[in-house]
Amino acid sequence: MESVIGLLANREQAESLRRALAEAGIRETNVVIFDRQAGQTLMDELEDRGLEETRARLYAQAVQKGGVLVAAEAEKAEAALTVMNRFDLTSPEALLQGEHVERAQSVEEELHVGKQTAVGGKRLVTSVQERQVEMPVTLHEEEVEVERTRENHRLSPEEAGRAFQEETVELTATSERPVVSKEARVTGEVALRKRAVERREVVRDTVRRQDVDVETIAERKVGPTREA
Repeated sequence: MESVIGLLANREQAESLRRALAEAGIRETNVVIFDRQAGQTLMDELEDRGLEETRARLYAQAVQKGGVLVAAEAEKAEAALTVMNRFDLTSPEALLQGEHVERAQSVEEELHVGKQTAVGGKRLVTSVQERQVEMPVTLHEEEVEVERTRENHRLSPEEAGRAFQEETVELTATSERPVVSKEARVTGEVALRKRAVERREVVRDTVRRQDVDVETIAERKVGPTREA
């Protein structure tokens, strides 16, 4: 089976073409009419019938513009083409009236460098530590010693009267004891000071660029599919 397609301006002409194809001996089930309701499936259908993707897209856009496409399958394409040529067929370019434009964009990235403020600095943290300290000190101390001596002499009556009297004799001695006191003294100071400086830094990154080149597509045959 060979596939033949024809593009018409409206549905009424498409129905007339289908009846004419049936009268020419082509089975009615082998004739399909595509209108705007076909949507994206039309492009897939035309590619399945042998059209190139670009050409199939043009026909699909023409149908979305309001055209009606008639696709017929026949054992011999010549018979179907003869019938279609009796009708006012149009091309997708004519129906689109030059509105079809394929575009490709040239894209290039630009590198922009900005500045962001970051906050940082230094912090002073005090800590308390203890250590053992030894310091020598000289202490003066007095001691009371008891000294006993033996005596053997006679007392006069007056001395004897005074001797037998109660009395207390004392002798005091002084001694020094260490006394500890602590005094806090400043031995140093750490200050934080802020100053403004500027530095220059080179920022390196990769940017992309997309160019558009124009190539000519070589013509090639598409099997049995023919345009009427």
